[in-house]
Amino acid sequence: MPENTSGGEKTEQPTPKRLTDARDEGQVCMSSEVNIAGLLLVGFCTLAVMAPQFWNAMSGVMRYALYEALNWDLSDHQSLRALSIEIGMALKWLVPFFAVMFLTGLALCTAQVGVHISLKPLMPKLSRISPMTGFGRLFGMRGLMRLVVNLCKLTLVLLVSYYVIADDLPRIMGMKGDVGERLAHDAWLIFALVIKLVAVLLIIAAADYIYQRIQFIRDLMMTKQEVKDEMKQAEGDPHIKGRIRKLQREMARRRMMQEVPKADVVITNPTHVAVALKYDRLKMFAPVVVAKGYDEVAQRIKELAREHDIVQVENITLARALAKEVDIGKAIPTKWYMAVAEVLTLVYKLKKKVG
Repeated sequence: MPENTSGGEKTEQPTPKRLTDARDEGQVCMSSEVNIAGLLLVGFCTLAVMAPQFWNAMSGVMRYALYEALNWDLSDHQSLRALSIEIGMALKWLVPFFAVMFLTGLALCTAQVGVHISLKPLMPKLSRISPMTGFGRLFGMRGLMRLVVNLCKLTLVLLVSYYVIADDLPRIMGMKGDVGERLAHDAWLIFALVIKLVAVLLIIAAADYIYQRIQFIRDLMMTKQEVKDEMKQAEGDPHIKGRIRKLQREMARRRMMQEVPKADVVITNPTHVAVALKYDRLKMFAPVVVAKGYDEVAQRIKELAREHDIVQVENITLARALAKEVDIGKAIPTKWYMAVAEVLTLVYKLKKKVG
């Protein structure tokens, strides 16, 4: 079980943030064996498909070099001209071949690690040039695994090459005919050998990719404390968040208290609950709760009501129901219309008498 420097066991799978951070640092799961096998397969298949074009291009270069160019005066100008013509003839088949190889390599890398642009891997780090880090890579588990893979690859390549060539060796030794037939036979033998070698390398590449994936996840595994710290960092410090929530509640309470002087009535229970209602028949379809609270908040609402001569009505059932069911700034439910209407009627009568 991997451990961190503090001795804690890394038992937790890496979080998405840990994977993203590793990707930003250039840590990705990629097998070079997959690239080698894929490039060999695509490269030789491309050569096989484009063989006639390659042969014609090389024949043209040879004919030009051994016949036409020899009839020229070997001055500097003519030599450069002959060289440029020969290079241009060769590039006609070299450029498509290298383009295919470049796109294949790009596709293989993209298939393994995807596309992610980050400049962090370009930043200089002393750990990358540290001799101790280098020795650790060479003689650590990764270095040992790489050595085993290379030895297996070399052994399998030699065995497959030996059996393929040994099986066809008597035919090669006894073969007679023109040069073209011999070249065609040797070319096909090389192509068959490469295809069999690529098949072996693909098996090695699959095993290496699985190992690289397992090792990549293993290297990024986290301790329980690291997971907790990351969650705390992502969500914020609980103490700070609690302080922010407290400030938000205080600000909301102050705004609520500023609405109390605008209320038409405050309904109480009488000591622990207070609900302030406002009703404007021209603007509202039903009375609205502009403030409510329990205990200390309720006492403060009643104090403000007394200071601004707002009528207070004691109705235990109605006060508790409105405080529980209706949010601040919302209209009262339909089922309480009659009860609130009676309270407002009483308030309006009291105001008329006072007026």
